[in-house]
Amino acid sequence: MMKENQKKFEEVKQLNLPIGQYAITGSGPMGVRNLKKIGDIDIIIIFKLWKSLSEKYGIIDQKSVRKIVIVGTSIEIFYEHSFYNLPKETEEPSVSERIAQSEIIEGLPFESLKHVLYYKQRMGREKDLDDIKIIQDWQKEQNLK
Repeated sequence: MMKENQKKFEEVKQLNLPIGQYAITGSGPMGVRNLKKIGDIDIIIIFKLWKSLSEKYGIIDQKSVRKIVIVGTSIEIFYEHSFYNLPKETEEPSVSERIAQSEIIEGLPFESLKHVLYYKQRMGREKDLDDIKIIQDWQKEQNLK
């Protein structure tokens, strides 16, 4: 695993979050597979954990997104209603489903690449387009093995 990515994953381990209540999302599932050098760690959590962490760290509301930023780390935390201006699609998995279907790698829960791909396709930002290609190429390679 890339050293820079590993350092960021160690920051997550230091939080001692309860397995089953969170998952690393965004580019993290790509970073743990050495598909990308990640800039930060995005974590999705269940509401009960959100309440507890928001009391400890506070909430930032920025560009229609509610998140918890752990100062001194590269970690940003989100919950079900963090992206409150983005309408929910009928086929969109809930945060609880995404966490339940996460994969434990190196002791940490990572959101499935299937879900990461869904959100990157939905957002469709320029940075997402590169990631979509990387994930699709990796999936093809895995199917050939």
